[in-house]
Amino acid sequence: MEVHHHPEVEKKGFKEYILEGLMIFLAVMMGFFAESIREHIADKHRENEYMASMVEDLKSDTATQSKIISYAKVQNAMIDSLIQLLSSPDFKGSGNSVYYFARNISIPERAFYNDRTIQQLKSSGSLRLISKADISNHIMAYDQKVREQYFDMADGETLRQSYRQLAVKIFDTKVFNTMQQGDKIIRPANNPRLFSSDPALLNAYIGSAQYLKKFNEVSAKKSAGLLVQAIQLIREIKEQYQLEK
Repeated sequence: MEVHHHPEVEKKGFKEYILEGLMIFLAVMMGFFAESIREHIADKHRENEYMASMVEDLKSDTATQSKIISYAKVQNAMIDSLIQLLSSPDFKGSGNSVYYFARNISIPERAFYNDRTIQQLKSSGSLRLISKADISNHIMAYDQKVREQYFDMADGETLRQSYRQLAVKIFDTKVFNTMQQGDKIIRPANNPRLFSSDPALLNAYIGSAQYLKKFNEVSAKKSAGLLVQAIQLIREIKEQYQLEK
């Protein structure tokens, strides 16, 4: 009867097991490090993209802020002229200018800041990607000031609503209607008269216009501060992220 002999299994020494385990450990660690490096490179790329986008948003905001400042100056010049005319004894001879100024100062400046990148950073949890703490802090400080400006705009609309309620009691609204030409306000013709020259109403109306003037002054001052913040933040981002100037 034929006897089959089983092949002898080569037994590994303790050192060989240690070496194999070490090699497996090193392979896993190298894979882990490689993946971490890939994620780090991807995060840095996304961070740079966000910062480039942030610069473009800030540039858009500087134009918005400059527009608010300019608009406030023009409106306040009209308010001063209107109050001066209404305070003179012969204002009835300046109906064209009175109506023109009164109608224009009721129109608010519709300003919207570009918060595209900030909203993306917040909603996606990507604020963590901003590795430079000072940049992150300055972005959030700027965003907070912008949010405050929106609240101020709502207060300004409330003031304008009060102003309009007094204006319709003093001015002939049919004349106001003829002054609207598309998106522009034109001067009326034929020196229109006021609907009411009641001293108490005129006093309340002038007071309301003065409140608008004060609001415009405060709004322009805050926009000037935001303008400085935006310009400084643009410069910091470009310098720290080596973006094109």
